[in-house]
Amino acid sequence: MFIKNEKFLKKADQIAFQVAGGLTALEHILQVVVPTTNVNTASRIPPKSLCNAINVYNLTCNNCSENCTDVLFSNKITFLMDLLIHQLTVYVPDENNTILGRNTNKQVFEGLTTGLLKVSAVVFSCLIANRPDGNSQPATPKILTQEMKNKPSQGDAFNSRVQDLISYVVNIGLINKLHGCFLSVQGPVDENPKMAMFLQHAAELLHGMCMLCFAVTRRSYSIFDDNRQDPTGLTAALQATDLAGVLHTLYCVLFHGTISDPSTASPKESYTQNTVQVAIQSLQFFNSFAALDLPAFQSIVGAEGLSLAFRHIVSSLLGHCSQVSCESLLHEVIVCVGYFTVNHPDNQVIVQSGRHPTVLQKLCQLPFQYFSDPRLIKVLFPSLIAACYNNRQNKIILEQEMSCVLLATFIQDFEQTSGQADNQSHQPKGKSLGSQDYLELANRFPQEAWEEARQFFLKKEKK
Repeated sequence: MFIKNEKFLKKADQIAFQVAGGLTALEHILQVVVPTTNVNTASRIPPKSLCNAINVYNLTCNNCSENCTDVLFSNKITFLMDLLIHQLTVYVPDENNTILGRNTNKQVFEGLTTGLLKVSAVVFSCLIANRPDGNSQPATPKILTQEMKNKPSQGDAFNSRVQDLISYVVNIGLINKLHGCFLSVQGPVDENPKMAMFLQHAAELLHGMCMLCFAVTRRSYSIFDDNRQDPTGLTAALQATDLAGVLHTLYCVLFHGTISDPSTASPKESYTQNTVQVAIQSLQFFNSFAALDLPAFQSIVGAEGLSLAFRHIVSSLLGHCSQVSCESLLHEVIVCVGYFTVNHPDNQVIVQSGRHPTVLQKLCQLPFQYFSDPRLIKVLFPSLIAACYNNRQNKIILEQEMSCVLLATFIQDFEQTSGQADNQSHQPKGKSLGSQDYLELANRFPQEAWEEARQFFLKKEKK
């Protein structure tokens, strides 16, 4: 291998490697993983060399939209998915749901499978960040010839290919296999960095799939649009597997026990970096699925058993963030609570119940900057609005910690610039949620309810 194991390569080097046939050469090396008629083929290349090959693949694609686009349109991504499902099939047996995960071979957490998850997640992330506009023909004149009219735009071609890819990934059973892997994890990963890395990249891959699916299947950019059509089958697969078992695994990782036996759980005040990274990637996945299908997310996480696990997870992570500064984790938790509770009375009850301080109280007790710094207000206030709107008891709890007038003023500020907000929030098909877009109020609380919510938070409650 002539590429050193550096974290980043210059873009020119990445493109030169791909143009010279580097990715195709790496494919030929990785093909020995799949059994052939010659049973001795795989033994010619040691596992470490195969891991090096996938690491080079990752370096070649990392933050390089040209290479990632080539991987998508040349069908190299299909080879990676086939290789990944082969690895998972070897180590994760087909089981019925009652014993799913129990017989998963722990070798699945070794380097090659994790490397395949990582490079797939890297490609998906890059495609999301550099997706073409779904409505425009690039560099086309105002007067279009008939041939140009009939030719699909770059955005349409991208959407079609991504939709086919996600459908293929779902149909070959990738979600079910990952479900088995997640359920096999029944305890902490503090001392198991390989398992932690696997879980991180698996959750990152699921997050990327949800983001891409949102980009290519949603007719409206609004999270609250009732028209939810997902021909890829991704939403259905994640519903059938309770979010691929990620919530269950996160609970086990944090509490060192299982959801079915909460008496064995032992919450901690703070977590190791391995555990924190697993939590961040898991919550990013939850939030992207909520954006893809909010009612499905609220139904899954709000179900009996899982809802209590979710409350414990959120409460514990908020506690960790109060001890150790970790803004990225804290913000994912805050956003997730908002998605969980928005327009959902039953889930609103969950965040104000349980051991004190409750989740709602912990949100109200965040550092002063979250109530004074506009950047941080933008993160917290939409979730407080979602958790308390039309819920008198939650509002009373809120008033014990802060003035509800602050929330009403926050909504009013957005109402006054609603014309601009409309132009920014409701984008054409082919767009997706960017790193900051999902923090906007219009993507956290339905715009048609803004005025009613403002009036609700201005009204004094009798205690």
